[in-house]
Amino acid sequence: MEGIVRRITSVRWCTRCVESNPKLPRQQPQNEHHGPYHDDDGSKGAAAADMFMMTQDSDGQLGKTVWAMSWRVYLQAFRNSSVGYVVVTHGPSTLKTIVSAICVMLVLVDVTSNNWELNDLIGNARTLFTPVLNVASQQDLTDTFTFAEGYSLSTTSNVGLFMLNYTLQKIHAHDASMYVLTADTFLINGGTNDICGLLKQSYLVKANTTSVSLGVIEDGIQYIRGQAISNFFLGIGPPPPFGSDHDTLTSLGYIPSRMDADVRLTTPVAIPPQGTSTRANVSMYRYYSRALCTGCDPIVELGLDVCSVTTSFNASSRKLVIESSQAVVGHHRVLGMMLERSGVTTGSLVVRGLCVLFVLASFTTSQKTLRWMDSVALTSWYKKLLHMIAPSLHRYQHRLLNLPYFCFNSDIFVVGYVTAVLLDEKACTLYSRALFRWNRDTPSSWTSWYVYLRILSMNFRWVWLNCFLVKIIKLMANFVSATRYTSRNFVVGYFNFSSITYVYVAGLALVYRHNFLDFGNSDMVALTPDMQHLDGISIDFFDSTLMRGYPGLVLVMFLNLMGVLSIDLAVNFKWWRKVSNNSLGRQHIYNSTSIITDMGYVFVDWPDFKG
Repeated sequence: MEGIVRRITSVRWCTRCVESNPKLPRQQPQNEHHGPYHDDDGSKGAAAADMFMMTQDSDGQLGKTVWAMSWRVYLQAFRNSSVGYVVVTHGPSTLKTIVSAICVMLVLVDVTSNNWELNDLIGNARTLFTPVLNVASQQDLTDTFTFAEGYSLSTTSNVGLFMLNYTLQKIHAHDASMYVLTADTFLINGGTNDICGLLKQSYLVKANTTSVSLGVIEDGIQYIRGQAISNFFLGIGPPPPFGSDHDTLTSLGYIPSRMDADVRLTTPVAIPPQGTSTRANVSMYRYYSRALCTGCDPIVELGLDVCSVTTSFNASSRKLVIESSQAVVGHHRVLGMMLERSGVTTGSLVVRGLCVLFVLASFTTSQKTLRWMDSVALTSWYKKLLHMIAPSLHRYQHRLLNLPYFCFNSDIFVVGYVTAVLLDEKACTLYSRALFRWNRDTPSSWTSWYVYLRILSMNFRWVWLNCFLVKIIKLMANFVSATRYTSRNFVVGYFNFSSITYVYVAGLALVYRHNFLDFGNSDMVALTPDMQHLDGISIDFFDSTLMRGYPGLVLVMFLNLMGVLSIDLAVNFKWWRKVSNNSLGRQHIYNSTSIITDMGYVFVDWPDFKG
């Protein structure tokens, strides 16, 4: 007995066709609008009525059997109803269409909203440069702003000053070396996303000054202990003693992972009279530079907040004291980013755009059904040329391949898109993690949901990494195996998805990528210049907050992929066995780089089939 594969279309079974073909299994003819428990006139038969009455006897094996049969009656009645007919007939195709639309939407959002070139071209993020448009050096900065005691340029490390100079130079360069990107706005709803507290300091002001622009700079090195997997199984260890230096932190297992330089600049604040306190709202601009290794070009996070400050002034000491500083609840924080523009990031955008154009053109072409033209009918050269460029088509489209199937199965698209993803991974991760960190503590709104959609579209890129990994393992297993084209090669057969549904299931874990990375960096402590001189402490790029979480993330990604493939194999075991016993199915599974086996076929077993 051999599994015979047939393409299921909108054509229904014909009873007379079945009766005229002795090889086909006979089916009991039914009324088109009635179930098997109806009489010829459409009324319910006595058998169905007796079955409903017998369900009252729920005790014993008979009651259980009748109860199961009654549910079959209900199910059959639902299928025979108008709603059930629509659900059964159009439900699966509609669901596939919706999933395909979501897939296309995520890719389009990623190509448009997460397009660094387009975002930089619009240029809205440059409004965050306002306080330093006429500040080109450290001297200009100290002449324009009054810095807090203990948080000035004189207390900043060499690496911190380097990152400050780098930021000012890039702002005034006006060249193509940096992307200046907007990253949306986030509602301030309380202390969880309030960063105005750093302004609560003392400021020495000049004589005969009526207002002053305040500045604060805080730099430090972030130390991290443990990984996400070790934190999960072993837990987070006790915190280090307060004021621990570099040697103490490293002895406790901490590793230097990031260098920070956080600069806050405000609009002018009026100096109150002696002995009085005043309250006012000021705009605070933030330039948060982060370097992933010693001497590396930093990534700069830009921000604009509105802070409510309470001030007092001591005329004898000429000190302006910020007694309290809090973010204005209900105000929206503006977020921006400065990312390095290079041939890598530009190449990623070009490759990604070409991949999208390729898949749209190829998929549109695949939907066309060409008419067969006899060569005799093409009598002239221009008819042959016209047939080659624009052949005659049938009026009905070819619906064998849907768009997600094409996107996840095409070798050219998968390899090209994975290349684009890897080229842009650094910029994408830094940008999306900044969005994730601020959106996490923001109340739900249309803006927050759109930001979440942007983050999801960037995480969705890793679905193609799953597909690429499955293709590579399948290709290598096929190459080194002695049984390459038969169903005896379990490894090659294992690395296949029965349908696109399991591709999406394998990608669900990628939604929590940033949660995983943040959990791995949760045991973090800062070393500041007031604790120890920071010069001489080096940071390895592979120990940075960006790179240190990737080994565990790749491991979890691979285990998740293996788990989904195992579940797919176990749940659809009978279907897989039929596919592997079919000649066309074997070609699909064992003799191609295709990883999605479902082509919309169903298998029908014919007893005593002789071929």
